[in-house]
Amino acid sequence: MCERIARPGIAVAAVLLFLGIGVSACQRAVDYQIERNLTRADRGVLTSPDLTVVLCGTGSPLPDRTRASACTAVIAGGQFVLVDIGPGSWKTADLVNLPTADLSAILLTHFHSDHIGDLGEAVVQSWIAGRAQPLDVYGPAGTAQVVEGFRLAYAQDAGYRVKHHGEAYLPAAAGTAIAHEVALGDEADASAVVFERGGLRVTMFRVDHSPVSPAVGYRFDYRGRSVVVSGDTRRSDSVVEHAKGADLLVHEALQKDMVAHVAEVAGRMGLARLAKLASDIPAYHTSPVEAAEVARAAGVKHLVLTHLVPAPTNFLTRRWFVAGMSDVYPGPITIGADGMRFTLTPSS
Repeated sequence: MCERIARPGIAVAAVLLFLGIGVSACQRAVDYQIERNLTRADRGVLTSPDLTVVLCGTGSPLPDRTRASACTAVIAGGQFVLVDIGPGSWKTADLVNLPTADLSAILLTHFHSDHIGDLGEAVVQSWIAGRAQPLDVYGPAGTAQVVEGFRLAYAQDAGYRVKHHGEAYLPAAAGTAIAHEVALGDEADASAVVFERGGLRVTMFRVDHSPVSPAVGYRFDYRGRSVVVSGDTRRSDSVVEHAKGADLLVHEALQKDMVAHVAEVAGRMGLARLAKLASDIPAYHTSPVEAAEVARAAGVKHLVLTHLVPAPTNFLTRRWFVAGMSDVYPGPITIGADGMRFTLTPSS
């Protein structure tokens, strides 16, 4: 009888032991995943000797499940800079493990909504992540108005967070942004140095996105390597001038034949308003072939297309998008995608 009682007891004990081990293993797995998530930010990129570029938004105002709106990260010399901050781009920057707490500055090219929509999120979320000083936002004339508008829109949110967590953990002063308007001359190719930090030199230059004005692009120089971000522009001699010899040119691209076809179909459908809007758009953007012409004229080593309109989604549309480019520009051409990373080692 004792033996019969003991055997079930041993079985129950074994099951409990097994469940205990299973629960413990699950807990360890959960803890491991939490630890990985809490430490996933790649802070090593800040101390790297390289100039790193990450595409955080390669889309346009057109909705796209795989692309955020305009945003390019440039990291060098301990500086983490974002050029534009379109809707959805802050989430992309975070998900590709950029060191969000170390965001140094945001550079705005112009004030279309698809280039500024996530400015409030970038200010608040980098503050929550641990940014300990106000965030510098640079741009042409008009930047102060944009920054102030987002400050007002997010002021109540910031106040709630300080009250909830305490000034010691979320200092109110760090949760702000400071606007810096960079003065440019009236010349079509006017330029000005934005800042030099940690060996990284940033230059702003005027581009042609008329009737949008001012509109600018940026050049980054670091340890003998260089990157240029065009911003939104029609084919511009200013981009050619300021991209001379660049290792990487990140240039906007609108496939004008595709957009013209959209306008034609909209017109046939009786959608006159949409047809008009679509037919207006190409006039102040650069086609892929025109971007190739700019890259060739500037002697750029690698051309990357961004702000893709309409973004190609399959083999056929990718072929159509870049048709004719290789006949103009002999270097490598990349159709940008969110999360793409380019690493430029220091020049010898």
